[in-house]
Order: sequence, then structure tokens, then C-alpha cells
Amino acid sequence: MNIKHENVPGQVQELVIEIQKEDYAENVDKALKKQRREVAVPGFRKGNAPMGIVQKMYGKNILVMEIDRMVNEQIEKFFKDNEVKYIFEPMPVEGKSQVDFDNPDNFSFVYEYALRPEVNIDFKSLPAILDFSIVPTDEEITSYINQLRERHGKYISPDSVEKNDSVSVDYGGEREAFFFIRDLKEEAQKAIIGKKVDEKVSMAMRDAFTSDATFARAFGLKEEELNADDPYTYELTIKRIGRIEPAEINEDFFKAAFPEGKITTEEALKEEAMNVLKSQYQPETERFFMNKAIETLLDNVKVELPDDFMKRYIKAVQKDMKDEDLEKQFDQYKRSFAWQIIENNLVEGEDVNVTRADVENYFRDYFVKNYFANFNAESVKDQVDKIVADAMKNQEYVKNAYDMLYDQKLTALMHKKMNVDHKEGDFKAFVAAVDPKAAAEEKPKKTTKRKAAAKTEETAEETPAEEKPKKTRAKSTKKAE
Repeated sequence: MNIKHENVPGQVQELVIEIQKEDYAENVDKALKKQRREVAVPGFRKGNAPMGIVQKMYGKNILVMEIDRMVNEQIEKFFKDNEVKYIFEPMPVEGKSQVDFDNPDNFSFVYEYALRPEVNIDFKSLPAILDFSIVPTDEEITSYINQLRERHGKYISPDSVEKNDSVSVDYGGEREAFFFIRDLKEEAQKAIIGKKVDEKVSMAMRDAFTSDATFARAFGLKEEELNADDPYTYELTIKRIGRIEPAEINEDFFKAAFPEGKITTEEALKEEAMNVLKSQYQPETERFFMNKAIETLLDNVKVELPDDFMKRYIKAVQKDMKDEDLEKQFDQYKRSFAWQIIENNLVEGEDVNVTRADVENYFRDYFVKNYFANFNAESVKDQVDKIVADAMKNQEYVKNAYDMLYDQKLTALMHKKMNVDHKEGDFKAFVAAVDPKAAAEEKPKKTTKRKAAAKTEETAEETPAEEKPKKTRAKSTKKAE
């Protein structure tokens, strides 16, 4: 066996792998004998079929697999022994290899690969990136505290309906529905607010709700089976009125909401609300920061890429890619590949690896905060450990968590290396800073907590991860233990 390589100018290099018959003959013969022992050929006892028949049936496939194994092994060995940094995967050069599996003798395989370009980043000369911290308003803090008070409040049955109540109603005989007043449109709310138990109200219920989904859920129907021509007009008889009476902010409330005793005063409660709301906004601001940082690096850092080789590589990976489509999308591919090379350059020598312990800690922290926050940590330890162990068995959940944690570490690294312009303000100030045209628009719903990538006994939610290209990627240094 022989490997030939001669450095030539440019990024694209060729590698020749020569395999002689004596290099593969013994292994192929062993594989054929093993196959003979296992194969059942009609007319012969198992393991006694003539070698000629076994050779005819399986010889070519076994030879192909053995040669493929040897070639891949030699390519990896060459890169490792010579410490070659390359991008993409090596590709066979069409028309240069000498391969005939029908008449096997000596083989010669010619591959081309692209050297990873040197990237020099002068961070001091780069434009500053906006790093915005969203500070919750007093109104948002009060709203959060009120939600917490409702969660630990008392369920009562008032005399008449108000806007924040729920109602159970009879309609059409013995059928029953349940809904929240807030799920109704304003006119429908006016029609039912103030009503008392056993009072009646008649309305077209489908149009009364803010959406078909909420209407169907309230009346136990399937949204996809709703009759488009039916207004679903019912006479409702109010049977029960439900209301949550918010808990008073006192010692009992603190014990119920924070059983571990970390919050015992109203001042500490407001600070906790501030921190929780900030953490909910953080993914939004970090995503903006990261996108701007990547854009800045791509616009200001030169990355030499072999265009012709890249096009061949893309078409080899995406075999249905048409030439005209490739030309339209090539600039996007090029920026994507350039970023991956810059990313490799950034993380080399830095602590950006994500370990299995990191993922386990992420799952544990999520479940404790979102499902067991009101329990003593020691009392639920075994239960949490079991849920975490179940989550770690699901490779999709683990991968999503891994990608998210890796992105967090990469974002932290970018904060350290890039020039940063720190600003803070409420959500409207953030919108004005990143998109002045949208500054006057209504504020969207605040960022919700990330869903967990696992199942509990009652709820199964997946961990989100930033969307990443899954095909045609340059080699990455991203690794987990």
C-alpha cells in the first residue's frame, strides 16, 4: 500500500492511495470463508457450499467493503499523521482513479481535499456590537407578582361573573361547557359579565370566542370537525362561577411560594421578579447579539474559500441540486462555510466544549425550577434523578440540549472577544435600538421560558435549540465528551 501526496499551490490538494492485491487478499479470503460458514445454499448443508459459489454470490460486495474500509482508514491516517487541517470531506477525483471490481488486481484512488484557510481576526479593529439588557418595567414586575399570588391564591365561588372569572354552563339540555371569560370577545364578555348562577344568556358561541380553537376546547368539540355554516347558537345556563382570590403577601404566602425560605420580604420578592423576567428576555437579546456578531465577523474577516471545490462538494452531498439553484444559493452557502471556519478559529484553545455532566445539570436545573420549585430539594432528589436519567436516554433531547449549551458558551466567548456597546432599557427601548421602524409598534408577548427536553409524569416538552444547517457543512471542532 502506498500514499502519494505532493504539496501544490492553492487550497485544493490531491491524495493518491495505491492498494496492491496482497494488501487486501488475505482479509477478503477470511471474509469469504466466514460467509461460507454462515450461508445456506440450496442443495448443500449449511457451511459446505463450494467456495466458487460463495465467491460468485458475495465476492464482489466483500471486496468493495474491504477496499472502502482500507481507503477511509488510510485517508484518516494521512490527515492525523501529518496534522492536516482541512475543510469539507475528501472527494474522489472523477476520471483519475483506476478501479475495476469486476477484474480485481491493483487499485489506485485519487482524492481531492481542501486545506483549511488561515484566518486572522483583529478584534480591536472590528465595529462594536450592541449588547442590550432588557430591564422589566414596574408594570411587568407587578404583573408577575400578581400571577404568583393567583397561583397560590384561594378558589372561591362569587355571586356574579367578572372579567377574570371562569364559568361552567349547561346548554342544549344536559351538556356542559367550561371556559374563561377572557377567552371571549369584548361584546360577548359584556353579555355575560354581571350574570349570576342559574341566569341564562343566549349567543352565537362560535363567534363569541376569540378563536375556533378556544371555542372547540370549551365545548368539547374537535376544531377540524366544526361546521363552517353553523354559528353554534346556544342558550347557556350558568351553573358555577369560579374565581381565584390572590394570596395576600404575607408570611404564609412566602412559605407556600418559596418553601426553601430564599424569599421572605416584599423587597426580595420584587428582586426575584426582576431576575426572572430578565432571564426570560435574555434569549431574545442574546440571539440578537450573536446574529450581529456573526454578521460583523463575516463582513470584516477575510476567509479564502475554493469556490469550484465547494460547488462540487455541495452537488456531491445534495445530489438533486440543480446548477441554476446552486448559483442562486451559492453566496449563502459561502457565508455559512466561512462562518464555520471562523467559528473553528474562535473556539480553538477555548473552553467551549459541552460535557455530559453539563447536559445532565441543565436537565436537573430545568426540572427543579419548573416542576419542583415548591418542594424541599432533598425530598424530591430521587424523583428528579429518575426524570433526568430518562431525559438522558433520548438522543434527540440530549442533542438539542447540547446544541443550546454550546451556543451559550460560544455567545459568552463572543462577549469576551468582540468590542461591545452595552445598553439597557425596557422592551420598547430594545426594539427602538435594534429596529427603529418597529419602535412604535405594540410590544409582543414577553419571551416565555424555554421548554424542557424531557418528559415528566404529566407533561412532555422538548428543549428548543437554535436551528442549524444539517447538510453540507464544513468540518467542525464542536465535540462533547
